Amino acid sequence: MKNTRNVSVNDISVAILEDDPIDQIKIEMMLTKHLSSQYKYRLGGIYSKLDDLITYLNDHKVDLILSDIMIDNKPIGLELLKIFKDTQLPVVLMTSSQDPKLFLESQKYLSVHYLIKPFHAITLQSTIEKTLEAHQKSKQYDFLDKKYLYLSSKAGHKDQVWFAEIMYIEADDSHCYIHTSAKKYVLKKSLSKLLEEDLNDQFIRIHHKYAVNRIHIQHSKADTVQLTEPIVLPVGKSFRKELKGFIKKHT
Repeated sequence: MKNTRNVSVNDISVAILEDDPIDQIKIEMMLTKHLSSQYKYRLGGIYSKLDDLITYLNDHKVDLILSDIMIDNKPIGLELLKIFKDTQLPVVLMTSSQDPKLFLESQKYLSVHYLIKPFHAITLQSTIEKTLEAHQKSKQYDFLDKKYLYLSSKAGHKDQVWFAEIMYIEADDSHCYIHTSAKKYVLKKSLSKLLEEDLNDQFIRIHHKYAVNRIHIQHSKADTVQLTEPIVLPVGKSFRKELKGFIKKHT
């Protein structure tokens, strides 16, 4: 007797932001190929303008956005990440550029994966699958693995600041200055306690006065670390060996 079993297939709605008509057709064809035993992809729409995509998303729910980084020769894909950063909507970025600055900028945001053009249908669908699974796992364990801080701004209200937004932290006695690309926050807590009690292992102390977020490290030397923007910070002698091992582990 033949053994059969029902396999549950998840219907996934994907919205696409892509301004190249040829790539639009290619990507649509790649998505409609039945390669996954777990997911069936449904096209929510293809848009060449960010405003049109946003208008669509105001009235429709999608499970993932697939976006080219460069639209009309501008890094519109990065702008998209900024707009949706608080929604945690999964995004897969595509680009034919191999500029490392674009990649580093995209890694500041959560639930983002990256594809270099040209790619095969198997590569596209497996990347989407990994993105969805990582997003689901993140949703399940966010209550255990907190990835943000609530910090007071000058206006007096609390901002939710994701770990990925924090570039570096500067100690000042019993206070810390937390630097993002957009703002600087003050927190009444020592750097040691902040690292131990509130932050995760993507942060490392490089000096008695500084700790940095590894996703913002662009270059490191024996005595300095260069972050995005660019910002150059000193590395204390007693922290150099640990920093070298930390960078090696995560590259």
